[in-house]
Amino acid sequence: MSAAVIIPSRYASTRFNGKPLALINGSPMIRHVYDNAKKASLPEAVIVATDDTRIYDAVRAFGGNAVMTAANHRSGTDRIFEAAKDLQYDIIVNVQGDEPLIRADMIDAVIELLISDNRAGIGTLKKRITEPEDVFDPNVVKVVADHNGFAMYFSRAPIPYYRNLTTITKDSHILFNGNMDDTHYYKHIGIYGYRRDVLARMAVLNESPLERAELLEQLRAMENGIKIKVGQTEHETIGVDCPADIEKVEKWLNTYS
Repeated sequence: MSAAVIIPSRYASTRFNGKPLALINGSPMIRHVYDNAKKASLPEAVIVATDDTRIYDAVRAFGGNAVMTAANHRSGTDRIFEAAKDLQYDIIVNVQGDEPLIRADMIDAVIELLISDNRAGIGTLKKRITEPEDVFDPNVVKVVADHNGFAMYFSRAPIPYYRNLTTITKDSHILFNGNMDDTHYYKHIGIYGYRRDVLARMAVLNESPLERAELLEQLRAMENGIKIKVGQTEHETIGVDCPADIEKVEKWLNTYS
């Protein structure tokens, strides 16, 4: 099966305007994402889909492949569908443009999930959570999967809820009283592989009730019967949501790369 990576990248952001062009160790963030995606062995192409000529020009300047898309898309999924609709790849991988630490083997792993299991419409990844503060951080999305690796639910809340290890006080504070080694909390890594027909279906589905509640687009797929296969990775990623995250990424790169 043929595969391509599409990186949705928009300039406007309420928390970090111009984020894709923010410099990380002297290079724009979008280049870090693009270069890491190019190292994957299974995709035949890597494309940046953007709504802004500044991002388009920056990608072209470092020799990357970019296409212009509409500015009014409601989500990254809609943006990659516009970029992919005239392409003939069987699998489209959505790599977020604010994930500069994404690794090539993570991209290959998502593609392998779809190649190896024809029941899966979407493939994604999870990582074991080892710090209690991540469990209760709503910005860290948690996932629960069944014994076959299919997602049962995604949430910003701590799932599963360990009743004997967790206390909610009267003033709504959450206290964790256990050992993390005794738990099975998993962080969702925001990379998605779509079968071509599933991506087309996602682009026309209406926002679902659970999606509105959690602000998690993957719940739209689940509410409409699309099965999401979840693989496990040991690699950590640092998504860039605000300027302070740039320093975290640079520290990681200067320490481990």
